[in-house]
Amino acid sequence: MAKKPLPNKKKQLPSKNQPTPNPKPRPNLPHNLISPISRQHNLMQNVTSSGYVTKSWRSPPKKCKNSQTWPYLAEINAQNLQRNAFSHTIEIAFHGFYNFPICKRRSDKRYDSRGIYFEGHSNGQIFAIEVNFSYCCMSEPAKRCTRFLPSLDKNRVFKSCTLSSYPEGGNNYDVMVITGCSSPAFGFRRLGREWSIQNCDVKEPYFPSQTMSFSNAIGFKGKFYALSLQGSLVVIEDIEDHWDITAIGKNRAVPTKVSRQFRECLVKCNGEILLVLLISRKCIDVVDDVEVFRLDFEKLLWVKVESLGDKALVVEDECCMWVDARMVGCKKNCVYFRVDNWWRFDMESGRIEEAFGNGSKEVVMFGEVMEMG
Repeated sequence: MAKKPLPNKKKQLPSKNQPTPNPKPRPNLPHNLISPISRQHNLMQNVTSSGYVTKSWRSPPKKCKNSQTWPYLAEINAQNLQRNAFSHTIEIAFHGFYNFPICKRRSDKRYDSRGIYFEGHSNGQIFAIEVNFSYCCMSEPAKRCTRFLPSLDKNRVFKSCTLSSYPEGGNNYDVMVITGCSSPAFGFRRLGREWSIQNCDVKEPYFPSQTMSFSNAIGFKGKFYALSLQGSLVVIEDIEDHWDITAIGKNRAVPTKVSRQFRECLVKCNGEILLVLLISRKCIDVVDDVEVFRLDFEKLLWVKVESLGDKALVVEDECCMWVDARMVGCKKNCVYFRVDNWWRFDMESGRIEEAFGNGSKEVVMFGEVMEMG
């Protein structure tokens, strides 16, 4: 299931210093979902993060084996290298909305962003960087709104970007980027200020000989929540005009059962933060189980979710989102994910089936969809 064929030759990826001739679409979702998004601009706010991060269990470094008490995680970089090698473009033809609800027409101009790399999606905003790092910006394509930010140092590599909250009025938000290293670990930017680059000197609970480095992050209600490479959750808050780690989660963000590899992603869903794990138990090329957890904000615990109710989650290597299944024609209580093709995990039955036309019997509505409140 969802096996990847072994290539005969290594594919040469385009350089990130040059715009690719055929940029990847963003969000890279099935047309079945792009159609509702083009009509309902607010669905773009349901798209979060920069996709999933792939982790695998490894033996700890030799110099650390004596002190290592927890299984060691390493990030698989293949997905990230391939993702970063391609520039992006938004090809959603957003519909125009007027005072009269019956009057709707398709926009005659697409949001062209060739030579631009998208490094995060948060609160309806896309964090974009120009191919030569000459500028970076937060873009809201549905409203054709762009907020330019101070340039980042092109010599500093970072993984993804997120916003602390939705930028109501254009100024009520902070921006954070993570680097995947501990020094520096973060970059923060507040309206009217330059980037503040900070290190992390907090020890990793599941790998005490090292300081934390972060693989994933999400902003929520003015705070940032980040996952370390080893699966620790941290809360990052603004304390007297300086961003600090103020709390560490109580349990590890890993599958509950034995696995060889897993893909993790963070999704904001209807007032909650969800952790989705696409699990490879027997073979690293096959996703054979899915687990979903919600964050208990008070206890800072990941609690396993048994049902999504009427919602569905859609995750792929570059973006994640939640939808009201009834309003877009998806099957409720399911997680849709992409590994070569699109698959659907049923939370109730535990079955994985092909989805969105990959030989499946599933039919998704293309007509008008209900307005969301």
